[in-house]
Amino acid sequence: MSHNPTKLLKQRLQRVHVAAGITFSLFMYVAVFFGIFAIFLPYIQTWEKPSRHFEAADIKNINYSAMIDPVISDPEFPRNNIIIQLPGYRGDPALKIRHMFTQAVVFNPNSMEKIEDEKDISELAWFLNSMHYGRPLKTFGYLLFGFVAVGVMFLIIGGLIQVYLIKYKNKGKNQQSKFSKWHRKIFTWIFAPFIIVTLTGALMNIGFVGSAPMAYISSKGETFQIGRLIRPVLNPEKEKIEKRNDTVEMLPINELIKKAQEINPNVNFHKIKLINWKDSSAQVELEGYNPKMPFLNGIYNDPTVILSGVDGSLIQNIKVLDSHWSKLFVDSMYFLHLLFGVDVFTRILMATLMAICAVAIGFGVMLWLEKRAKKFENKIPFYHWFGKLSLAVMIGVIPATGFIFLLQWILPFDMQDRLIWQKGLFFVFWLATFTWSFYRINSYQATKEFFFIGALFFMLTPILHFYNSGFNPIELYALKMNTILNVDLGLFLFGLVLMLLAYKLPNNRNEAKSFFKAKV
Repeated sequence: MSHNPTKLLKQRLQRVHVAAGITFSLFMYVAVFFGIFAIFLPYIQTWEKPSRHFEAADIKNINYSAMIDPVISDPEFPRNNIIIQLPGYRGDPALKIRHMFTQAVVFNPNSMEKIEDEKDISELAWFLNSMHYGRPLKTFGYLLFGFVAVGVMFLIIGGLIQVYLIKYKNKGKNQQSKFSKWHRKIFTWIFAPFIIVTLTGALMNIGFVGSAPMAYISSKGETFQIGRLIRPVLNPEKEKIEKRNDTVEMLPINELIKKAQEINPNVNFHKIKLINWKDSSAQVELEGYNPKMPFLNGIYNDPTVILSGVDGSLIQNIKVLDSHWSKLFVDSMYFLHLLFGVDVFTRILMATLMAICAVAIGFGVMLWLEKRAKKFENKIPFYHWFGKLSLAVMIGVIPATGFIFLLQWILPFDMQDRLIWQKGLFFVFWLATFTWSFYRINSYQATKEFFFIGALFFMLTPILHFYNSGFNPIELYALKMNTILNVDLGLFLFGLVLMLLAYKLPNNRNEAKSFFKAKV
């Protein structure tokens, strides 16, 4: 009798976990799937724009004056608080000169010529990123994906409690046992980064959207916007520097960059702010990212070197740990989710971990479906509406995403309503996989077909890109356009993996039994 309460607790934990897991699984899978592409957002942004197909420049060897002077000589362009985004900032090889009250002016730093930014006609990377957190559904989408993230955190914690209380043997040989085993093991191994990413995602979705009442109460009725309350703390306004109303020669910006790198060699500088430019009071703020202190900078906390624009003398050297504790805390919270400033290897590592988590979510769904399929063993083919829905959402999204990549280089860039067509065709194709999932009685066959079509789309995309951009792989490598070439290689390799899955996965339920018994 003494064991009955414990047994009842275990059963209830399992039932709650299963019910909540099936409720949140598909939404969380969508968030994780598109989040993997969002990890590579800076590189996809460069790859998708023809205007960015040029050699990356060394920021110390650029003739900045040849680009800056014509811009600021325009009487309509402000002279104070000019922002220069250096080549390489978040993967963008272009140089941008902007001001909060003007449109950004974009240059090729190699030729020093103005280039047209395809911002309004090409936003593939941003669309994939928006799908990651529910932006297409506006406020409802933010709240939905935010509450899903909260639910998943409880699922992870509850699952870990189950693993601790229930001593699973992990010795079963059938499909159900294998799905259960790998669902548990994966989330047990990598629950720490996954729960951090999920927590910060919930904070960003629910925290900002649902913060209006708290902001209103905290400000005593002055505002509903949380940004107006936290901005003075995270980014306090600096004391205004009075102009002397004279005109003096400025030190070349590349010289200022060299001086800043000598002062703080640990920082990769990516942004410059010109204050009172060409006045004797001119100051230059050089912001960057210190890769030796991840989790503490790169989001709100930017190590900065402030120099005199006249002679380059040091005014202030703001290091990572010099910032207010609130900045350090916020950056440490959001670092793993936003990954600002990190190198490509860190992004690949995080993308791999998230891909493994997506597989674990898939194993959980298949475990639930397998339990129901056993009721119809050797009677009739198993046909469950949730299984078909899961097939369309979790596998059908792959060829749909490959299709939108393919459309990036099929649709003309001067096409009217190009973005609407591209996004619309993506959703139409995804809905088509939903229809096909219900049409096919054999879900194993539909899965192989989706993988095969997705493989074709992802493998054809680089080929079409080479043809339409006018750059072949050898030229991309020779011209040091490594970011663009790596995206092409990544898409092609992903297509090969999908092709291998389409070839190796079982064709029916009988083959699946042997497959999972022998290979999983």
